Amino acid sequence: METSEEARPLMISRIGEKWLEWVDEPLSPEHILESITLYWLTETFPRSIYTYRQGGHFAAVEQPEALKSDLTKFVGHVWPGDEDEQARLEEQAATYDPEPFWAEIHPRLLSTIQHELSAPPPTLKIEAGEEDEDAASTSMSRPRDSRGPGESISAFTSRLAPSRTSFSDVGPWIWMWKPKSQVKEGDVATLVRKGNDLLQAYEEEASSLRAAHDKSGAKTTAGLTRKLNPLRRTLEQNIFALAKETGVTSGKWMFFPTVDYVDSFWKTVVTALDKGDLGEAAKVATDDGSGQARLICVYTKDFSDKEDVKRVLLTLVEKGLVDEESRPIYYKCDAYTHLDIKSNNAYGLKASLFSSRDILTGKV
Repeated sequence: METSEEARPLMISRIGEKWLEWVDEPLSPEHILESITLYWLTETFPRSIYTYRQGGHFAAVEQPEALKSDLTKFVGHVWPGDEDEQARLEEQAATYDPEPFWAEIHPRLLSTIQHELSAPPPTLKIEAGEEDEDAASTSMSRPRDSRGPGESISAFTSRLAPSRTSFSDVGPWIWMWKPKSQVKEGDVATLVRKGNDLLQAYEEEASSLRAAHDKSGAKTTAGLTRKLNPLRRTLEQNIFALAKETGVTSGKWMFFPTVDYVDSFWKTVVTALDKGDLGEAAKVATDDGSGQARLICVYTKDFSDKEDVKRVLLTLVEKGLVDEESRPIYYKCDAYTHLDIKSNNAYGLKASLFSSRDILTGKV
């Protein structure tokens, strides 16, 4: 759809009017013209106002049935004659619940984190005696839940000590990124959508196999297990392939120091991360008031890169954060986290990919 010569004056007047009248603070003419130029060159202005034809800026609220009818007609043009596909999409639209995305996925997206880092953070007061070598004054601006630019490790871990940093103040996590980290979040939305389709398809087939088994009157479940195991392996392989396809390849080692040790463990992790000795990023749980052990996650770029996964584990052992003789720690891919695949899940999938014991003993 092109922005015709005749439509361009309308585009300029419409955007210019809104950006002059609907803002709290006046915008410069240069800013407005840059925005208009972007719409012009990309020819996206007509599509950006398409929904207004049904009910202004709030079509979904003002004219929901008209908007639904319009979208249904659109689907009919895209998939002509495919009534099953139309019915499936209408069912998805009717039952879609956005809350899981905003509550579980959106806060963990790299773009969300980067936006929060770039937003103007609150000005924090540094109490007497807490200054360090990079504090030139008694106040400075720092990110709310992560290390600030130029902030020393000592200042960072003092300002956001996990043992006393409250969930209500900064959220569930304190973050640390390797300098110049190249990790990209991938297409999480597509992973979740297609991944849930894979899980649903597995559950439907598994349910059919269980029903057939129950109907057969078999005295043991051995036959059913022989059928479910290859089905489960295929599901696992398909999820891993989807993770690669969507670029959601990161994973993390997870361990749980007690509150008494979490500050020292976290400082060791961020110091090693800053030197490039670990993976791409790390996070630690804040104080939620429960008094329970805190989760620390140390991320690697690619869960399928077993050499790098092993290298990071060996560094954790070398730094005294993991004891070879004690209870093992586990590595989980982020694809499973986004799909809410936990231990004892309904699909029978092993929630963790590796244990420290398996890697250290050469089983992996």
